[in-house]
Amino acid sequence: MLRQLEETTVFFASIPEPLHDYRHAADKWTLREVAGHIADTERILGFRLLSFARGDTARLSRADEELYVRNAEFSRYTLAALVEEFALVRRSHLMLLRHLPAAAWDRTGSVADTSISVRAVGYLMLGHERHHLGMIQSRYLRGA
Repeated sequence: MLRQLEETTVFFASIPEPLHDYRHAADKWTLREVAGHIADTERILGFRLLSFARGDTARLSRADEELYVRNAEFSRYTLAALVEEFALVRRSHLMLLRHLPAAAWDRTGSVADTSISVRAVGYLMLGHERHHLGMIQSRYLRGA
């Protein structure tokens, strides 16, 4: 996760400033909104991970990503600031993961009607970030 974070930071830093507000389609997010969404989702996944690892049995709801992006006003911040925010959140989750007791990794919780383990949430953190970087490369930076 740390290596991925370092690669992501370098990747975002390489994106030219004129593309930070680019949308690959009229109804799609800007690159700043994508970066903000990655940070928001990292927070959401971190809360789920903490809840499940600690044995909380409350059923958590799904997050409406469109609502979150719409209300965040990510355009107020530079892409670099949003990436820094994500990095801080990711580093805090790395500490949490390092300090989990062995038994916590197999604990499960529920999001909407789906059961998920703490271990799986950790992998979702990796996969979510990887998914969006792939989308940026294929849809935002293609031909740039």
